Formats: sequence, structure tokens, C-alpha cells
Amino acid sequence: MARREEEILELDPTRCFGCAACVSLCPVDALELEDLLVIIDEPSCTHCELCIPSCPVSALYFEKVSVIPQ
Repeated sequence: MARREEEILELDPTRCFGCAACVSLCPVDALELEDLLVIIDEPSCTHCELCIPSCPVSALYFEKVSVIPQ
């Protein structure tokens, strides 16, 4: 899956309970666990989507971002 610049990977912190299932699957180490909450290094994320189905509480999702033309 190619990185989509119009979207970013987001985390719902009210759902995440720190199981780290997504962290262990990330092939580029864009996710890390800090104080039982997943932290996303979005610029490192390749949008491979391996983490999303691994989350037992559906805390990870893609959010569209508005792109401002230059």
C-alpha cells in the first residue's frame, strides 16, 4: 500500500488501552507504546494498514486532511 498524503493515521486515545498489538506489527517502527498509549510517528508511517485490523478496540483509523494548494 502506498502512502496517501491526503490521509494521516490517527489514534482514539479513549479506546487505546496499551496492548501494543499494533506496535509489534509495524514494519517501519512508526508506532511505539508510551505510558500505555500508542504514539504515532506519522511521517514514518507508510500507510501499510497492518496495524488497523490488529487493534482489538478499533482505536486506529485514517483521517482525511485538507491539502492547501500552494
